[in-house]
Amino acid sequence: MPLNSPSPGLQHGQEALPSFEALYDRYHMQVYRYLYAHLKHEHDTADLMQQVFFQAWKQRQTYESGRGSVATWLFSIAHHRLVDFYRVSHPSLSWESIPEIPAIDQNPEEHVLSAETIAQVRRLLEALSQPEQELLALRFAARLSSAKIASIIGKSEAATKKQLTRLLSRLQEQYRRQELDELLPVLLEPTLPAFVAALHQVYAAPLPTLRVHAIRQNLLKQVYPAFS
Repeated sequence: MPLNSPSPGLQHGQEALPSFEALYDRYHMQVYRYLYAHLKHEHDTADLMQQVFFQAWKQRQTYESGRGSVATWLFSIAHHRLVDFYRVSHPSLSWESIPEIPAIDQNPEEHVLSAETIAQVRRLLEALSQPEQELLALRFAARLSSAKIASIIGKSEAATKKQLTRLLSRLQEQYRRQELDELLPVLLEPTLPAFVAALHQVYAAPLPTLRVHAIRQNLLKQVYPAFS
């Protein structure tokens, strides 16, 4: 398939695989934040992100528009690269089935959150199991819908939404109880908007702009010579 040609035989509503530049520019922020949510290390995240995009391009023939979106296909690759990374670096960890969180789209900038609130939410997230952390990373770092997450983790959309709803409710209740225990002055205010806003902020990892640009340039050098 030429670098910039659309996929042939697309039906209505199906998505063509874009050029490599467009693929990277459209999804690198989501992929980076998804990986960083797990790795918490800029160098490892950048290195793994480069591997994800290069593998995606090498395996572009595996993308089938009738089976899902480009985002679902790309994050399936990212998910499996992350699993492989953990198996090598943390062989004692178990990566079995992995779930997500309801699509409640709050704008984090609408809420002014204290450092204490962010730290409180981080502590709750660190206590979660690996599958639960993966679920939240796919929803809040990668910003994927329940349907796309369900496709990645191999579950039905209904089951995924149910798992997400239960996880969010449990975290919200833990967050509320901690507020009560600490006697915060906003005890009577609704906790869900603030909690979801805090999740968005926690997962909004700052992008290392220079490194991301260097990765793009390096990948382009690897991609284009093969087709020159």
